Amino acid sequence: MGAITINHQTTIIRPIVAADIQAIEKMMDSARRVHLRIPRVSLKAKVKTSTGFLAEDGVGLRGFIMLEPQPPDTTVIIAAALRDTWGIRPYLDSLLPEIEQDAQLQGLTTLAHIGYEDWLNEGLLERGFEIREWIVNFERLGAWPHTIPAMPAVVRTAHLHDLPAILTLDRLAFDQFWRKSAGSLSEALARAVSFVVAEMEGQIVGYEWCEIYRQHAHLVRLAVHPHYQRRGLGAQLLYQAILDTLSRGVNLITLNTQESNHRSHALYQRFGFAQTDQRIPVLGKELKPSR
Repeated sequence: MGAITINHQTTIIRPIVAADIQAIEKMMDSARRVHLRIPRVSLKAKVKTSTGFLAEDGVGLRGFIMLEPQPPDTTVIIAAALRDTWGIRPYLDSLLPEIEQDAQLQGLTTLAHIGYEDWLNEGLLERGFEIREWIVNFERLGAWPHTIPAMPAVVRTAHLHDLPAILTLDRLAFDQFWRKSAGSLSEALARAVSFVVAEMEGQIVGYEWCEIYRQHAHLVRLAVHPHYQRRGLGAQLLYQAILDTLSRGVNLITLNTQESNHRSHALYQRFGFAQTDQRIPVLGKELKPSR
């Protein structure tokens, strides 16, 4: 942290604090180069709980990068933007070293980014990041499903008191890199239009979470406990998500999944989803341990 001189202008690099939210939101409204991996409504809460650094000069905010730790060893870029008059090279050269050093001090060993923005991806690849895998997009137009799956579980709306069970399930269902934080799940339970759990044998064994933006719904999460897979729970939860969103007037449902996850592809296609041409790279960079 400190000051640097760029084109005879002094730029201050410092951690993001809660009071910066207004300047950050203003930049995201006006800048051309913006990355946002979380719902916009979550940004204010993330500023208070996540790690991030910004650059500012006498005019104001020049750029910022915000990250969310994914325990035990990864942190992911969840928001980034820079002033239109600032170049990507000085932007990353100013902020990335601070971010990497902070991550190392926290004992994190991997810095990751998921996004399709070429301006950011190209800059990160030039600075030691590598493509680890690809994410593909599926979409479904708003027609009622012809397939009605078996109903092996009791499905109900999720509540905040379900958070510990959902968090445990999420840890079991996904590899470390893809797990959701307690904060993200808590926010979703309080805000999401569609968030349901599936119960069998007295315990929560699956959940689905959808966000709705006007006439567009996005399936953020579909999770099934490993011990209860291949029983039709995924189909039941996907069917429920489709019904919930269509009943609210949504005419387009999208979702993202790993390109290599062919089993999930088959499930989505069974319920009328079609793969689009959109492919999103997952970038990662290994960090040296802090001494």
